[in-house]
Amino acid sequence: MNEKARWIWLSGDFELYHHMLLSCRRQELGVDYPCAWRVARPELTGVFYKRFDVPEDGTFHVYSHSKGYVTSAGIRYPVNTDIPYKKGKLEIEVCLYDIEGFLSFFIDDKFVKTDSSWTGSCADRLWMPVGCEPAYFSATDDPKKFPFEYESISPVAKRKINGGTLYDFGKEYFGKIIFENDFTNETTLIYGESENEALDFENAIVREKLLKGDSKERPSRAFRYIFISDESGRKIPFTAQYEYLPIKDIAKFECDREIVKKIWDVSAYTFHLNSREFYLDGIKRDRWVWSGDAYQSFIINRYLYAEPSITKRTITALLGKPEYHCHINTINDYSAFLIIAVWDYYFATADKAFVKSVWSKVKALCQFIISRLDEKGYVVRRDGDWIFIDWGDVEKSGTLCAEQILLWQAYNSMARLCELMGEENNYNALAKMLKEKIYKDYYNEEKQCFIDCYDTDSGHISRQTNVLAILFDFVGIDEAQKIRKNILDNDSITPITTPYFKLYELIARCKCGDIETMQRYLEEYWGGMLSLGATSVWEQYDPMAEGEKHYGMYGKKYDKSLCHAWGSGPIYLLGRFCAGVKSTSLGGKTFTVSPAKGIYKNFSAVVPLNDKKIAVEYSENSISVLTDAEGGTLLAGGKEYPMPANEKITIEL
Repeated sequence: MNEKARWIWLSGDFELYHHMLLSCRRQELGVDYPCAWRVARPELTGVFYKRFDVPEDGTFHVYSHSKGYVTSAGIRYPVNTDIPYKKGKLEIEVCLYDIEGFLSFFIDDKFVKTDSSWTGSCADRLWMPVGCEPAYFSATDDPKKFPFEYESISPVAKRKINGGTLYDFGKEYFGKIIFENDFTNETTLIYGESENEALDFENAIVREKLLKGDSKERPSRAFRYIFISDESGRKIPFTAQYEYLPIKDIAKFECDREIVKKIWDVSAYTFHLNSREFYLDGIKRDRWVWSGDAYQSFIINRYLYAEPSITKRTITALLGKPEYHCHINTINDYSAFLIIAVWDYYFATADKAFVKSVWSKVKALCQFIISRLDEKGYVVRRDGDWIFIDWGDVEKSGTLCAEQILLWQAYNSMARLCELMGEENNYNALAKMLKEKIYKDYYNEEKQCFIDCYDTDSGHISRQTNVLAILFDFVGIDEAQKIRKNILDNDSITPITTPYFKLYELIARCKCGDIETMQRYLEEYWGGMLSLGATSVWEQYDPMAEGEKHYGMYGKKYDKSLCHAWGSGPIYLLGRFCAGVKSTSLGGKTFTVSPAKGIYKNFSAVVPLNDKKIAVEYSENSISVLTDAEGGTLLAGGKEYPMPANEKITIEL
């Protein structure tokens, strides 16, 4: 047995457990704020099985934080005890229950180990491969504790104000405040992403009054500023720890415009702050796992550090457990995005084992979506549904075209997944019929674009609906160019103000060959935030806003997240369209590099391709590419150049 021993559990339970904890950690304006949708819990009981062929007698020990028993060679033993075995065939069955945590155990004997080769069942005898994580490989580990790392941080400035002290840590962090002494008087603690928020107890999103007996170690939270006051006026010593996952970036990007490197760095830092147990939307307010936000995180992941584990954990947590009674996060579009994400993940990684582990849930989710369609086969709002798409000028009073395009792409993803899993299906036919209906009901021949709703009289046109048509190749390149001219270049169409859908709009432009607009917009929009002192990317940015108005959203003074994962889109845009790296076959076995400098005089980039990387240098006179991956083709000057692994290719321009 070559695999290292590690803690094992029922597939998905690790993710469900930590998602359960995370979903109930939100605090807002002094109250606990559990999420507004069903959150699945781990199994209460389960059975694990493995057959061994051992060459000699020995003893193994089952370590577990759960309760139960072990059957070895037909004899029953309690967990957390030494169990003897004889040379020869050995069958081991571990039966556990856990009321508060989730089922897990660990064995590390010379011949008997726990690893991914075990199978498990939630007492229904439907055996599946077990789950495990490389972080848990010691008898003293506890999978209920997520393996974050910590780094001590110190404020860069402090000042006395409002009967207390305001500490500035210089940039956004997520971490713990640990007081050195017990509280003797009421102590006010305010966390602020801005200085204004940290000094405004009534309106600060995360604040608390600490009394004698309260824990000196406060829960991990988002902050740049910390305000601490005490009625006695005495100094209150504390330490701060930054909490993070130690993921190393592979990607890099620099060019002749200094602001672009700053945008890249802040986008990457924002993304790391939200790369945790799962992909969060933002680290201050919600701290929840949203499928639409996560979909963007998945594609950014592939162009920054290419770490599949967070993607898998996030998809597993979002899928939860069938049967489904509401959409993912209650949002119709987010259910479709999740199905699309499963296929995208498989295409990027060729990880069939993961698809197999979630396949029954993906099928159940798709059937739930279909069960909610109207008589024409369209997505419509049912009781409890939230038609979102974006915060912006999208007409949602009727049957929304954007939802139908997402459904069409979900059908395409299901057709491919069914083929992968060897199952007959009619999803290609459903996609074909749906596309015909969308063109009939939503396409405006005169304006050569899609309207939002066919069953209202407004004929309203939004950027969001038409962007999705380009994003998912619902339209061909000729139609995409018409949409670009008539909609994206049309100032009378309400602009998009969230980095969320602005990323999709910029992708759409780049797919139409308009790299320059994307590059200029990065400096205008993301650079505009940096000019105001942003150290991480905001949930939304309005260049016309002033002062405290930059911090408000949802009717609250500081409700806007100043660190939002969906703001990290420049990582993808620069790697995919400037460096031009694109996987063209399953698992990146083949790929193309088609660099485009746009308004830059020169640039250098490194882009990951799963566990490989591609380095691109573009100057005014030449393009050079070096990669350790096989199967690459450089596209430059209208010609194709094979790229042997570990051999630098230089093309003169």
